[in-house]
Amino acid sequence: MSYKYRRFIKPLRVGEAPVDLLPPEKFFWAESKDLEGYPGHFYIGYVTEPRTLHPTNEKLAVKHPYDELLIFAGINTDDILDLGAEISVMIGEEGEEHIIKDPSVVIVPKDVFHGPIKVNKLERPIVHIALCDAPEYKTEFKRRERYEAKGTKYSRLIKKLTTSKTAYEGYLHEGPITIDERGVMDLRAIGPGEAYQIVQMHPEDLEGVNISFSWEFFKTTGVWMSTRLAHVHPEPELLIAIGLDPNNIYNLGASIEFWFGSEREVYVIDKPTVISIPRAWIPHTPVVTQRVDRPFAFMLVCPGRYTRAGYVETGWDV
Repeated sequence: MSYKYRRFIKPLRVGEAPVDLLPPEKFFWAESKDLEGYPGHFYIGYVTEPRTLHPTNEKLAVKHPYDELLIFAGINTDDILDLGAEISVMIGEEGEEHIIKDPSVVIVPKDVFHGPIKVNKLERPIVHIALCDAPEYKTEFKRRERYEAKGTKYSRLIKKLTTSKTAYEGYLHEGPITIDERGVMDLRAIGPGEAYQIVQMHPEDLEGVNISFSWEFFKTTGVWMSTRLAHVHPEPELLIAIGLDPNNIYNLGASIEFWFGSEREVYVIDKPTVISIPRAWIPHTPVVTQRVDRPFAFMLVCPGRYTRAGYVETGWDV
């Protein structure tokens, strides 16, 4: 086997995050240069105690020359929409404060000042994620002169995690999946190893920010999709697998088999990992969960609206 696609599979590592943006521990950070040219960057990590972040100085605000999604997710594997925390987010020059008590995404348009974020109360650790539609991190800091405890100017930028209609319709073509009244899907009708809880949001529900993402929990072994064919889609993509034990962040809690390319190269993943598919039409999948010690989390991220892929024998190669 040539291992032609090995460079697209990246173990997640703590480090490289700006110390004035994030606490130094428990956050994974990756930019386009780390992702074989994927057109974006991200961080993902765990908040285990009340603290201030993004930025870490509570007297400052930040803005970026790109759009950003700030996601707050829980780790209760019985209920993906249980956050178990209270978070304060400042948005705008005005310092308009918004309180988050449910898993949510904060939409931050280009050049809008935001922060600090204050994690005020924690029943249990949470996962915090930033998804950015530019290759590298850039920021401008500004001292906060104004604070407004109340306001609704930016309310539309706070969205509870749910599933977009186009996302549900895409998966429904694959099998008789289920979705509850909150927008949580169960995809195991597609394959026994698929997500038992998943939400997925597209740009039409993110104020037009050109990013799609999912937040998913897995707990069963088996294939996620067809083993007969690879699939392709017309957008680049990141696939991120992380564990849900903030005290052991380098342990995924599972072993996953990932098939890559029309050559069907097979890679085994048992640590937190990002798989970069940096351009369209690179064949990939199926995914097979070989072993599960405890439930784990997974994300897909892509520019634009995620399109449920076509299944093919071959596709454009690297």
